Amino acid sequence: MDESGLGRTDLGLFLDLSTIDSSLPDYRRLFLALRQAILSGRIGGGARLPSTRALSATLGIARNTVKSAYELLQAEGYVQGRQGAGCFVTQLPVIGSSNSHTAESHTQIPEPVTPSRVVERSGLLQSAIPALDHFPHRQWQRALHIASTGVGLLAGEQQGDRLLREEIARWLGAQRGMAVGADQVLISSGSQQGIYLIARQLLATGDIVLLERPGFPGTERAMKVAGANVRRFHQQQLEQLDDLPDAKLMVLTPSRNFPLGHTLSADRRLALLNWAYERDVWLVEDDYDSEFAAGAALSAMFSLDTRERVIYAGTFSRTLFPGLRIGYLVLPRSLVSACVEARRVIDGGLSVLPQRALGEFMACGDYSRHLRRMKRLYQQRRLTLEQLLAHSKLRDLPIVDAGGGMHLCLQLPKGCDEQAVIQKLERAGVTLRPLSLYDDSGEPGLVLGFAAHGPDSMARGVDILERVVAPLLPSISV
Repeated sequence: MDESGLGRTDLGLFLDLSTIDSSLPDYRRLFLALRQAILSGRIGGGARLPSTRALSATLGIARNTVKSAYELLQAEGYVQGRQGAGCFVTQLPVIGSSNSHTAESHTQIPEPVTPSRVVERSGLLQSAIPALDHFPHRQWQRALHIASTGVGLLAGEQQGDRLLREEIARWLGAQRGMAVGADQVLISSGSQQGIYLIARQLLATGDIVLLERPGFPGTERAMKVAGANVRRFHQQQLEQLDDLPDAKLMVLTPSRNFPLGHTLSADRRLALLNWAYERDVWLVEDDYDSEFAAGAALSAMFSLDTRERVIYAGTFSRTLFPGLRIGYLVLPRSLVSACVEARRVIDGGLSVLPQRALGEFMACGDYSRHLRRMKRLYQQRRLTLEQLLAHSKLRDLPIVDAGGGMHLCLQLPKGCDEQAVIQKLERAGVTLRPLSLYDDSGEPGLVLGFAAHGPDSMARGVDILERVVAPLLPSISV
């Protein structure tokens, strides 16, 4: 299939939504049908998908449904958006059977499931995805329209679009207590790219980097690629800072530990800053979803820093949609020039249009309004999931829930084979992330997302979870 694109009728022929679970949301069913067509090779790499308007007309579904499905495809890497040209299918290996018979005619031997294999088969209780069904498409399209008339065709500033940097600085001042200027903000293609850029700039091969346990595995990968000697620490170890090894850099999530959601107290933050000053350690504050923390917004650790040792990393993937791929760093002024130059070497800069659109989206207040709505929605959905668990056979299992956020953690019985549970859930059609993905030395457990799921979807997920986990409870102590 070449880049001339699929006609809307042609694509309609490739899709069979009748085989997809009718109880799923329409955007989810369309996403699964498109993904299967791509993976099977029926839609080839390089093909351009029809516009959302054209496909919605062909299939007789709402345009927002198609938009949400396309955004999920882009978020998971099946398609790539090209400015002004549309969505194109990524070049992927075709998944096929070993002979001419269909895959359904054979008994399938399931692949061993490991913590690194977290490919999603079902959206039930999936974590790390925002409520795309509540995304303000009309307001976002308006911001895109304004942006398209306000930016030229040339590349933008290496540091990022000026309007977006100004709006981020303004937002952080109002919400996180950070007195920063736009000149300290560097736009990246996600917080992980920003953290990798920092590692490349500040670390020499073999330098010790301290990372939280539990913590996001992508951060560890970024540090190892940069040549760092990674050491892990538990939050309790911050009570004895002098016992930590000499390090060049520490990455932490003081506002909401990932994935447990614990918050670092103010006195512990101040002690950590003093330790960093005495040891000449850089602190990277990864602030991945503090927008949805329960209660009033916390001041960032960055706002307490008096000696420019804290680097702040943020992202819009959780607050808007993963396919946006816009994150940012807030840098001490001493690092700005070098980091901008390093950014120039890595990728030459981001597309201007989505940056300007996001800046416009923030400037007119739509971003703030969206976050307020999502915070209320996520609180409701969190309570719904907790109530479903409380009325299930899993009610005696401990829940780790610090309030707010987009997920909670369910601890499995001590001695439970976490990977066996994951395998059984996969065979039942649900893929969840195990706690061992974030801490291989901790207790077994599961990360349960609620942000992207309505009550019916969560009820189905808990029902499957109950059928798989409940039989383990009588014989294993909690």
